[in-house]
Amino acid sequence: MLIKLKRMTGPGRRVVGRKRKEEPQEKQIIMKGKVTAKVLNVRDEMSLDSNVIGKLNKNEIVEIIGIEDDWFEILFNDASAFVASKFINPLIKTGVVTAKLLNVRSLPNIESEVVGKLKKDKKVILLDELNNWYRIKYKYSFAYVSAKYIDLSVKKKKEFLYQNRKFLRLDLEPETKLPLEGSQIDMRVRQTYNKYGNLLKALSEYLGIDLASAIAVIAVESGGKGFDDGNVLIRFENHLFYKYWGKENEKVFFEHFKFNKDKRWLGHKFRKNKREDWQTFHGDQEKEHEVLKFARKLDKNAAYMSISMGLAQILGSNSKILGYENAKDMYDNFSKDIRYHILGLFDFLSPRMIKYLRNNEFVNFASYYNGKGQARRYGKWIQDHYEAFPEELV
Repeated sequence: MLIKLKRMTGPGRRVVGRKRKEEPQEKQIIMKGKVTAKVLNVRDEMSLDSNVIGKLNKNEIVEIIGIEDDWFEILFNDASAFVASKFINPLIKTGVVTAKLLNVRSLPNIESEVVGKLKKDKKVILLDELNNWYRIKYKYSFAYVSAKYIDLSVKKKKEFLYQNRKFLRLDLEPETKLPLEGSQIDMRVRQTYNKYGNLLKALSEYLGIDLASAIAVIAVESGGKGFDDGNVLIRFENHLFYKYWGKENEKVFFEHFKFNKDKRWLGHKFRKNKREDWQTFHGDQEKEHEVLKFARKLDKNAAYMSISMGLAQILGSNSKILGYENAKDMYDNFSKDIRYHILGLFDFLSPRMIKYLRNNEFVNFASYYNGKGQARRYGKWIQDHYEAFPEELV
């Protein structure tokens, strides 16, 4: 969204000056935005070398009056100032034109000049509303359309993280590694950063969460690796295969698979045929993949839905949440690159969970990710890993 808005400023196209303006009241507010950084420096020029004239706290709302390159010009203490745009989440809406041909006007009334027209189904960026008119971004300036002919109910199609080629091209490791020292938690945090820190830094900025939070979630919710001897790490769940296939094919299912009927996640055993002895297979990746290979012959889709996979062991049955058409597609990508595992974990998180991470509410986060019964335990564990991340890198 910021890329599309990057050259847009006040009425008419202009370049935002580098010095603070003394009469910001003459400028039009483009939109509002919410601060995503813990503490955001407010500067007198569009440069990291410029003077810091104030600070904004996380979740504060700012009024944006200009946009240029990677900076927002904002109203601050009755004057204009500048903040890095990557730490501001624009609060804008989009709508879709419902009229066959909609007039775009210079002012919010039907007597004003028609400056253009929009065709049906055209998506528009809505900046604010005034007396049943929307002010919209139009070409390099602003204009107005009747709110009567704009549909707000059309949801923007979600872009899943694994579909963002930028993340798939990024190096995993940071240029500078952390020394492996300290407690067990310190070591786990530092190892996670050394393996995936560069990608997690980009992801945390994109999602508006602290890098320390992203590191803590990966450190706590992953087993430390996503592959074993070249194969993606999996766990085949007999009780899930029964749910997705075996329930309708019990005779064949129970010839090859076992599980505890009271605690279905326990007692998993497998055999290829009746002549073989029952064998356990959890903990042995070669055997896990053998079971998956056998189950695929019975029902491919059900087999892939019945495995947890990758760094965070996400179930194949959750593939659509991650943006995949089916569990097989998820498995294929997870088999290629551990980046898909990391991106998949953050795609799996709901907007509510992302919000809790942004606010460092780890118990609330854990209540949705791990379940309410484990919330305090996992929330405290994530908090401990968050605090173990070196402050100079936060």
